[in-house]
Amino acid sequence: MSFSNGIDELSLAALKRACRGTQERIYRRYATAAWTLAVRLCGCEAQAWDAVQAGFLRAFERAGQLRQPERFGPWLRRIIVNQVMDLNRQRFESVDSLAGEPEAMEPALSEAIDLERALAQLDVVDRTVLWLHDVEGLTHGEIAELAGHSMSWSKTRLSRARARIQRWLEAPDAASTPTVSLP
Repeated sequence: MSFSNGIDELSLAALKRACRGTQERIYRRYATAAWTLAVRLCGCEAQAWDAVQAGFLRAFERAGQLRQPERFGPWLRRIIVNQVMDLNRQRFESVDSLAGEPEAMEPALSEAIDLERALAQLDVVDRTVLWLHDVEGLTHGEIAELAGHSMSWSKTRLSRARARIQRWLEAPDAASTPTVSLP
């Protein structure tokens, strides 16, 4: 199941009444897509589960705000993305207060880098922009709106992320040199 599909009018009405059976059915329908998106964006399974759980809770609490049931999937995707971004902000704030240096957050890269590992090595913001654009199919305008930045910011982050991934995949030794990414 993907986020491109919506729900029917009756399901939306039941969600608005906080029907537990409907909530469970909706969760089962979208859980895989939500999990995949969250784990790709944050690179941490525990954090992804936190984002998915918080995202579904928020969606169920705010179902009354949704007017068009066919927009439920994209609406839920946006909620999940926002939850991941909020968790990442909280994580970086706590790491910054402990470490003080952004370079201390960079993970060590192993010698054999494949696409999955290269994605995991990207800065959280770059990975998020790359995933939302190249996999989820969001436009730069949509990404910019989600992140609270301009379209040119989104394009720049995507270009830098692609360049890093390509460099790491072509020359795994180049990945072992830490890079400093701009916020």
